[in-house]
Amino acid sequence: MLELQRRKSLKPTKIWQRPLNQQKSAVVATAQTFYIDIPRDHFIHEIIIMVGEHATDPLSGLSDDLLDIKLVGNGNKYMKDAFGLAAFFVQVERMNNRKHITGVYHLTFSDPNMPDAQPLPAWIFTSLQLILTDNAPAASTYHFINVTVVESAYQGEDLSNWKVLVEKVLKWQKYGTNTGWQEYEHERAYKVFSYIYAMDDNATLSDTKFNLAKIVGRNPSGEITILDQVFILALQSQNKATIIEAIDAGFAFLQWAGGFPTSDFTALKTYLNIPTAGTNIGVRCMERYIL
Repeated sequence: MLELQRRKSLKPTKIWQRPLNQQKSAVVATAQTFYIDIPRDHFIHEIIIMVGEHATDPLSGLSDDLLDIKLVGNGNKYMKDAFGLAAFFVQVERMNNRKHITGVYHLTFSDPNMPDAQPLPAWIFTSLQLILTDNAPAASTYHFINVTVVESAYQGEDLSNWKVLVEKVLKWQKYGTNTGWQEYEHERAYKVFSYIYAMDDNATLSDTKFNLAKIVGRNPSGEITILDQVFILALQSQNKATIIEAIDAGFAFLQWAGGFPTSDFTALKTYLNIPTAGTNIGVRCMERYIL
């Protein structure tokens, strides 16, 4: 909260944390999807999700047991969507130079690396729902999920050009047993601040399935190469050198300090090279953009 008060120049009486009703697995040792209504009264800066696994104690056994995280407004506006890989949001923490605490996930709107990103004015939605899918707890145990919303008061801000951070994975592109260069097409939104790639073979994350990456943007007047056949290992090494806690295996990211104007292009694609065939090599990319 301290860094948030400094960054947004908020008075101590104008920002607070609101805990929501605790959620508990309906049946022991059984996976489920939780639908949690988020309050729509104030600005939302951050949503903190804490997951514990225990027979009776909701604060014991904190564990990274979420498979998917989504935040959806009005039933169809996906502002956060991990597409079945909740660990994307763990990597965002690390990109923001926060140490990840096992069992605690953060969904951020007021991002420290994006000055354009503003808190979410939750009252513009008729419904706002957090959708969490977990894996099955261990035998005789439940999952206890505690959600805290970090909010602040509306103080007459002009919302006519308000920019909100969206973090979405659009698809899980799978290439089967292909080798050579493969194509992944990106969404073209207002301004992208980072791409986070998750690379896998048959759903197992891996650092070795792709060895080279390039990004090419095209429009009627020409073609621009944004990334030109960079080694994945070199990109991951750059990532590790700029953050406190290293990202997980299978992930790599790109960041643009002032945002990358993807709307300038009619087509924007990442090309990834597969040196050796796998079982079913795939990639997901979380696109973090201001809209």
